[in-house]
Amino acid sequence: MFLRKKSQGFTLLELIIVIIVIGILASIALPRYIRIAEKGRAGEAKNMLSAVRSAQMRYAVQYSSYTNNISLLDINLPAAKYFTIASTGAGSALSDETIVVAKATRTGTDNPGLGNYVLNITMGGLIQGDANGTTVL
Repeated sequence: MFLRKKSQGFTLLELIIVIIVIGILASIALPRYIRIAEKGRAGEAKNMLSAVRSAQMRYAVQYSSYTNNISLLDINLPAAKYFTIASTGAGSALSDETIVVAKATRTGTDNPGLGNYVLNITMGGLIQGDANGTTVL
């Protein structure tokens, strides 16, 4: 009697099912990865905004006002990779804790999920997204 060996390998149906499962997992994981990566990039902006806020506080003590010119502040910010940092708040009352004293604008085209957005820091230290409600915090 001749016994026929069963062929080894995957059938086409098994391969299609595996490809579908991998596609479903990728469609779930990719948006999460993009959000997590953007939160890390937003950390760069948060650190710089905090530094500008502290410098604004020191500037206000010395000159009794805030400045819109970041070069007048006593800090040397490193070159931002993903954000443009700007100083704001000139002419605002020093006692107003809700005054936005610095903003970070997301730049570049490497953010397909959220696009460009703005993070603001108030004199009270609150960091918020822009008026469009973008939240990356």
